[in-house]
Amino acid sequence: MPSYTIYSLGESQISISGGAELSGYDQGDGSHLVGETITLNSTAWETIDVDDSENNFEDTDSSQTLDGAQSFDGVSYDSGLRVEAEYQLVVQDPDGNSYTLIGFNINEPGGGASYGTVEGLAFMGGPGGFPPPGVPLTVVSASEGGSRPYEELATPVCFRAGSRIATETGPVRVEALAPGMRVKLHGGGTAEVRQVLMKRYPLAAVREDRRFWPVRIGPEALGPGRPRRAVELSPQHRVLVRDWRAQIYFGEEAVLVPAIKLTNGDSIRQVAPEGDLVYVHVALAGHEVLICEGLGCESFLGDVAQGLAAYFETDAEVAPPTALPAIRDRRLVCLR
Repeated sequence: MPSYTIYSLGESQISISGGAELSGYDQGDGSHLVGETITLNSTAWETIDVDDSENNFEDTDSSQTLDGAQSFDGVSYDSGLRVEAEYQLVVQDPDGNSYTLIGFNINEPGGGASYGTVEGLAFMGGPGGFPPPGVPLTVVSASEGGSRPYEELATPVCFRAGSRIATETGPVRVEALAPGMRVKLHGGGTAEVRQVLMKRYPLAAVREDRRFWPVRIGPEALGPGRPRRAVELSPQHRVLVRDWRAQIYFGEEAVLVPAIKLTNGDSIRQVAPEGDLVYVHVALAGHEVLICEGLGCESFLGDVAQGLAAYFETDAEVAPPTALPAIRDRRLVCLR
């Protein structure tokens, strides 16, 4: 069966008002949380690998199982345990921005109702679509988990350490950026860096897992000076395409496409890390297109993102407004 990765935050990293818990115990629709506030105390998203014969993450689906023995929120789980989207919550931050959260449930052996325990939260929103940490999110509605495409779940987007970002004072390595610095934007102007997040993945953890391997975009792979030097990005990081691909396949002069969809085995390809893999997220006040070695690359939405639209229908728009038309379907591959 196909394997999917879900980024989830464990309950130990979450605070809920009124002493409430994620687990409903006597019901599985999350209704016990309506009116409470949920605060994400960190951005320590953990990856959960799931085997599934279908393309959607659902409630009460026996085909969704852990792909290998894994640890989540400090607890070890055996391969093959069933996982579920137990419930969904629509929450609002103090500014009125809305987000959709998914109760992430690992069905543990030993009997009892499958909905009795919820171990963490997953998030709707696509690349970079996580809610803000450290902000009280008021639960305005709750419902059964339903069915949501895996590609619409939130995932990080990031630059590999060493990438150089254009700033108003010249190129700066992404890991050296700091809040308050101003970066140049595609189309002109600058924007203030609000947050820089860094994550190190030990080589032993990613050596055999291509889902973490960066995509290397070679010099001028997307046109003259795009990029000037090789750039390495996380697979789902969207880059600016403004050539025949954008016009033929999307009817746009320019479009943001996940780096993994541009791979051709030559000038654009995934590369195996030779040491620990360090990814860096750059968050601005909104979704923008930065310039990395001359190539337009999206910024991380992070904790200063604009709000997600409440997710009511399977074909609804679930991500915040993007700087340019953006491609989210991971099944799509652009013609080389």
